Amino acid sequence: MIRVLLIDDDVELATLTADVLKNYSIELDAVHSPSAGFEALEAKKYDLVLLDVMLPEINGLQMCSQIRYSNAPYKDVSIIILTARTELTDMVVGLETGADDYVTKPFEPRELVARINAILRRTRAPDAATQPVSTAAPQPAAPGKSGVAVEITLENDVLQIETQRAQVLVNGTKLETTSMEFELIAALAQRPGEILNRDDLLGEVHGTTVIYSRSIDALIYRLRTKIKEAGAEVDFIRTVRGRGYSLVGQVTTPIQA
Repeated sequence: MIRVLLIDDDVELATLTADVLKNYSIELDAVHSPSAGFEALEAKKYDLVLLDVMLPEINGLQMCSQIRYSNAPYKDVSIIILTARTELTDMVVGLETGADDYVTKPFEPRELVARINAILRRTRAPDAATQPVSTAAPQPAAPGKSGVAVEITLENDVLQIETQRAQVLVNGTKLETTSMEFELIAALAQRPGEILNRDDLLGEVHGTTVIYSRSIDALIYRLRTKIKEAGAEVDFIRTVRGRGYSLVGQVTTPIQA
């Protein structure tokens, strides 16, 4: 059973959403304020958080940032921002504060389920018994050969990107990445040493050009931070000013994941 936490002060919407998601084997808990949301995250492990932008106490974007950049056990939970706003800047800020995706209100239930499916396919091990019913066309596989890990060494550090398991390891330590973070580093690993500009990377990350190109910079920053926190002494991601980014280091022969 997939466990989702909805943080939204619209009580009626919460009730309706819970009723709908039950049909897709998704268990939904709903709270109506950020403080209650943090209490729920402390008390129970969730696969994903649905987070409304317009909340009392602090707004959803601020809460998203506090979740993502905390040291709490739940800091890597997947997050979908819910917003009634349509301005591009609101969507961009949501992604840059650490959200994995956004859905605008009012939303079609099957669209929401499809977004949840797409994120969780990349952030947890497959489990046929608990996967929701598919509601959308199959998503493209992550870049690279199925089941193959790309290994890159730079000085004394080793970076591995395992495409089938959708995971990144630094010196054997697994990074907790969001779906978009993984898609970005997998795209760079598919063409190591090659400079890819933001527009190139937009086509690989999230499979859409709706994301604002500057959001790529935020994803790069988050990846660099996580790689450094895992103990790497070098920067595997090179910034080429005015051109883009590339993954640097010596690429070994792909190994079986």
